[in-house]
Amino acid sequence: MVASVPTRAAVGQRGITYGVFWRETEEVFYGPSLSGEHAADVCIIGGGYTGLWTAHYLKKAEPGLRIVVLESDYAGSGASGHGDGFMTPTIGHNLTSLLEAYGSDRAKLAYTVVGKSILEVQRFAAKHGIDAQIEPTGYLNVATNARQLRMLERDLGLIDRLGADSLPELLDARGIRARVDSPALLGGFEVGGAMVNPHRLVRGLSRVVRTQGVEIFERSPATSVAKRPAGFRVHTPLGAVSAGRVVYATNAYQHQFPELRAMVRPMWSYAIVTEPLTPTQLASLQWPGREGFVEARNLIAFARLTAQNRLLVGGGPVPYHYGRDMADTHLRARRPRRYLTGLLGKYFPTLRDLRVTHAYGGCIDMTPDLVPHVGRLRNGALYAHGYCGNGVAFTNTVGKVMRDLVLDRETTYTDLMFVGPQHRVYPAEPLAWLKARMHDLEMRVQDCWPALP
Repeated sequence: MVASVPTRAAVGQRGITYGVFWRETEEVFYGPSLSGEHAADVCIIGGGYTGLWTAHYLKKAEPGLRIVVLESDYAGSGASGHGDGFMTPTIGHNLTSLLEAYGSDRAKLAYTVVGKSILEVQRFAAKHGIDAQIEPTGYLNVATNARQLRMLERDLGLIDRLGADSLPELLDARGIRARVDSPALLGGFEVGGAMVNPHRLVRGLSRVVRTQGVEIFERSPATSVAKRPAGFRVHTPLGAVSAGRVVYATNAYQHQFPELRAMVRPMWSYAIVTEPLTPTQLASLQWPGREGFVEARNLIAFARLTAQNRLLVGGGPVPYHYGRDMADTHLRARRPRRYLTGLLGKYFPTLRDLRVTHAYGGCIDMTPDLVPHVGRLRNGALYAHGYCGNGVAFTNTVGKVMRDLVLDRETTYTDLMFVGPQHRVYPAEPLAWLKARMHDLEMRVQDCWPALP
């Protein structure tokens, strides 16, 4: 008997569901769990976008490969399925961090490759009949104060450094409000991309990968990974996989493996979703292009429409909990809900009393330099992480990188700037927590007092 995934949502005061909205848009049934002994050419730990795209491209390149994917819950249950659905060319936290780490020439190539992934994901969904509610609208980088306007001007300068064929037009308040009529917006410019339903996209991807012959075992967490002369042995609670190659693709959960613990830090990100807008309410927003928009600030904040014309508002502070605590109790935190409800009123004052139906959180993965890393450990195992909440398109590119690394190919993908050893790591506790608090405070001060440099 196939079991459906039980709801993890809790209904709180005012009838708000403290659970991920996207999960209500497509029911999930568990696949088989791993039991007993298995052999594979490649064992991928993690059944989100990174692991599934890696499996997909490996199978396309070498159909005879035996590939096993181990997932602790169900495929797409992590950040892949609970993100906010902005499919953008952004790599890591922001362009500034990327240029500081790698320079303009290498950054330009990476942005070009990831930009192509946006189109490739859309073609993939159309080819395989995945109704991921994709809207190729692009999105808007916007400013709500003078400092953010200066940040937009800086970003346009950085885009120019990349050697872009043309620069986006920086719209003034009147121009940006012609795109979405929010009195909070003072300016902005358009960036390519799309809005998607991340849950439906990753679930569709998992179905395609299964039809390719990849074995996906759910409710099968990898409890240990041991190096062996002929490869690796990966243990789960009820079995084990012997594989020639291992890929760590758990992102915010990478810290659960000792060899990766210091490389990545899980940070909590939150969102609220409203009841569907009436046709009159939707028309009042004068939002013809339906582009999502993102504020130009350190602790980014954003808003978008879902396919059902609900408003999704997210972002703000991204707390880190001592000891890399990722307990589900943080998913239902009240303070982020209150903050985001205030943000809803700031963006759309006439809808400030709109009923919030869902409030939830989840973890994104951050690295010390705020850029992603794809690399190889000393024992030969591969890893990818550090998407900083911008993984929908980027993971498609990572899948191609991983394919070539697993197959020992030297290609354009394996030469991309983020491929190679990760040198910077986080300190142990309590320094990790203290540094996270200090960094958070610095960003809050800059965002709250925009006159500061």
